[in-house]
Order: sequence, then C-alpha cells, then structure tokens
Amino acid sequence: MSRYRIARRRALAARYDSLLASLANVVKPVPRLSSADDGWHLYPVLIDFQALGLSRADVMMRLRDAGVGTQVHYIPVHRQPYYRALYPGLSLPGADAYYERCLSLPLFPAMNDNDVDTVVNALAGILTDAA
Repeated sequence: MSRYRIARRRALAARYDSLLASLANVVKPVPRLSSADDGWHLYPVLIDFQALGLSRADVMMRLRDAGVGTQVHYIPVHRQPYYRALYPGLSLPGADAYYERCLSLPLFPAMNDNDVDTVVNALAGILTDAA
C-alpha cells in the first residue's frame, strides 16, 4: 500500500478517534498497541449493544438506512466450521465477548473528513434515539 494511502487512513482513523471520544460511554475504538505501526485496513469499534438496548444487526440496519455501510470482522476461530469440528465444545469467552461487541466502521482512502463526520453523526443519532 502506498505511503499516501497509509497516511490518509491514519488521518481518518485519528479523526474517528477524536470524534468518537464523545461517545466513549458506549462506543470505544479497539485498543491498539503503542508500539504497533497500524496500516488501518479496518476501523473496528467495540459497542455495548446491551447497554444500548439494540442488537448489532439493529445498529447496522439503522446505519445502512443513513447511508453508512458497516461490517462484522474477526469471527472467532473456534466458531469456524473446521475448528468447531476439530475442538467440539471449545469455549473462548474472551473471543466471544469481543466478537459480540465489535463492528467495523467505513475506512478507505477515498473518504474525506466529512465522510467520517457523517458516520459518527449517524452513530451518535442512533445512540441518542436509543437513550
């Protein structure tokens, strides 16, 4: 990936970090290691859907209705068919807890600051409506 694209993604991620700080009681960026040099191929956040009283699917649908596409990444490996068969009954509660709260917000080099603002404003609106 070109240096420009990585720099642009980092700038977008920094904007997300800044704007999402006001929603920190319910939405938190996934913690990052200070020693990591992240390429920002995704911008995952952890959302306390239970505190919202909404499911992840509800939030995704409402964001989609507002023109914001989201995705779910990092399905725990023990939930994958191969590993379910290899290790039946395996419980990884930490992986499950992460997965149940994770949602990836849009992040791509063609985004601009206004696009990030739109995503965060749409998410904030959903949080306000749920309160």
